[in-house]
Amino acid sequence: MSKNTNFKLSVIAPMYNEAAGIGVFLRELINVLESAKYNYEIILIDDGSTDETVSNCLPFIQNNPNIRLIVFSRNYGHEIASTAGFDYATGDYVVLMDSDLQHPPQVINELVKMAHIDGFDVVCALRSNREQQSFIKKQTAALFYKLSNKITGFDLKNGNIGNFRLISRKVVESLKLMKESNRHLIMLFAYIGFNTSTVSYAVSPRYAGKSKYSLRKLIKLSLDSIISFSARPLHMMSLLSIFISLLMMVYAGFILMQKLFTHQQLADGMASVIFLISGLFSILFLFLAIISEYISRILIETKNRPLYYVKQDISNDSLTSLVIAEESTSA
Repeated sequence: MSKNTNFKLSVIAPMYNEAAGIGVFLRELINVLESAKYNYEIILIDDGSTDETVSNCLPFIQNNPNIRLIVFSRNYGHEIASTAGFDYATGDYVVLMDSDLQHPPQVINELVKMAHIDGFDVVCALRSNREQQSFIKKQTAALFYKLSNKITGFDLKNGNIGNFRLISRKVVESLKLMKESNRHLIMLFAYIGFNTSTVSYAVSPRYAGKSKYSLRKLIKLSLDSIISFSARPLHMMSLLSIFISLLMMVYAGFILMQKLFTHQQLADGMASVIFLISGLFSILFLFLAIISEYISRILIETKNRPLYYVKQDISNDSLTSLVIAEESTSA
């Protein structure tokens, strides 16, 4: 196979406490890229790992000039780590994938073919199996994506498309124009558009460890994805408020007519009054909660803070310089 030197391929792999499996992942990834003779670079983003993830990457960086490691000052989350990868990637095509081996590196060849030969700007890896997820997680994910599809108007394929994908340079540049702090990349990709295709793949088991997405993180990501991409929750609450107000007016008119024309003594009706007041206050507090979510995001975005801070930028050149300096000192 002739060397693919007419384009450069960047592979972005965010990492968080992946010490046990990062070596296996890098060996498999490098083998795929070298076998296909790509002109490539690997951008590793360490999202504030507290284990030996960074040190386990160093031997690979020292032996391969195509690997670069960006180490965050703290844990910023998977979405921000992926965003940093796009900031540092220089390739004509950029692949985003997880480093836990659930995204098989062999799929990269199919993604590249669809983009480079068939001309697609976005090629998504479509999950053909979700057997490894629990029943509850499958059902909650399906419910979330149906709700998101309805509210945002995007087709998210019922959650079978994740962040594993290839995008062209012009899509990368379009993505870099969006600087919001509360990010959901799947939604951002859908918002940007461009001609898109899919490649099916089977999700592999995690090589080691467990998912870093806690329930709290999943709930936050769900809120971000809905609130950041649609004002429909506000519209729905406005319509609900109008509907409730009309019901209250009808009810008040009914009471007034009953009093004027039947001259009946109205019952105390404390239970119904309490029920109505409780219902109205519940709706009011729900409305305030939704408004608060929008306002809090506006506050964060207006501060315009950097999305992340980098503690170390490690490459083959920097490690070589360090070794030379240490040898000179010892001599």
